[in-house]
Amino acid sequence: MRGSSPTSCLERRSGWGRHRSRPCERKVMDNGETTTGPHAPALSVLDHGPVSSGAPLSAALTHSTELARLAERAGYRRYWVAEHHSRAWMASSSPAVLLAHVAAATSAIRVGSGALLLSNYSPLAVAEQFGMLEALHPGRIDLGLGRAAGADAVTAHALNPARIDFGEAFGQLLGFFHGTFPEDHPYRSVTAVPGYANVPLIHLLGSGTYSARLAGQLGLPFAHGGHFAAPNTAAAIEAYRSSFQPSAVLDAPYVMLSVGVVCAPTDDEAYAINKLARHNMIRGLSGVNEPFLSQGEIDRAGEQAAMSLGEAHYVDSVLDTHIVGGPDTVATGLTNLAASTGADELILATIIYGYEERLRSYALVAEAMGLDGTSERQPPAIADGHQVQVG
Repeated sequence: MRGSSPTSCLERRSGWGRHRSRPCERKVMDNGETTTGPHAPALSVLDHGPVSSGAPLSAALTHSTELARLAERAGYRRYWVAEHHSRAWMASSSPAVLLAHVAAATSAIRVGSGALLLSNYSPLAVAEQFGMLEALHPGRIDLGLGRAAGADAVTAHALNPARIDFGEAFGQLLGFFHGTFPEDHPYRSVTAVPGYANVPLIHLLGSGTYSARLAGQLGLPFAHGGHFAAPNTAAAIEAYRSSFQPSAVLDAPYVMLSVGVVCAPTDDEAYAINKLARHNMIRGLSGVNEPFLSQGEIDRAGEQAAMSLGEAHYVDSVLDTHIVGGPDTVATGLTNLAASTGADELILATIIYGYEERLRSYALVAEAMGLDGTSERQPPAIADGHQVQVG
């Protein structure tokens, strides 16, 4: 079997570790460590690679590496990378490449895609890339899959002119991972090396109910994009739980929920950082394809972000659901969110100007939530020979 010790509320059984209970109860594990209590979810990091002005783009990638190291030291469960294209303010266009670097720069934390957008790739390429990552870092790789393009229509076509339906692509991906193509399938003779039998832990991600239901039917972990689609959270989680079928992966549903977070030493400072994030988001959505600006740059330029009423409503609807404030304010917000949704894991997305401010935000949250750098970091354990059946 691959992987290390079980997570809190996740136990191994023959062949596969399975999620057995939720909400979890505080108890002493065999190694003497304690698990989290009811409504005390695991915490993870979702990195969009925001690019700040005044430094080369490579600084954003260096910062992503430092963020993963901080997450590992602080006790976050996993570090995930988002995927976006043709945005000068997000350096997150190639998750597999960045994850290879981050996994080599860390030693224990799980790393993965949140999400890799399957329609942008050949399923064989994904199986080979993530199979390579799993072979290099056994038991540490997550493959979170999404259905969107993460780009405008022109960019999406440039990425993959031969796009196929997500369901077909997902079926092919599993076929390459497990060698389960039917005898008469044209890809029956193709072997994904080293993808075959080197299978990362697969999650399905979404902002609505389609991926939620599919994840439930397949018995896979589900992550809802609450940091940008919070109004859909309840419906998506209910769709997942109501459609869940126990599988070789999970005995019970495992809900992951992303949430936008800005934490600073005081509420007022966090509000100011969030106000700047709002301005930079508006710039990006209004077609200004540049790195995030500092407040000083905006003030000196006298810049006013222009946007339509629709854009303004969207930005405000997104940011209004984020948890912003000092450590106590954010800790209360996260605890209440976990209690109201029953989420097993919260994935924190902090998309702001300033690399040091972002590192500080994650560090303050870890301290406020009682992470100590020694908590169990593994999700449902994985084992050789895992297969997910589709159809």
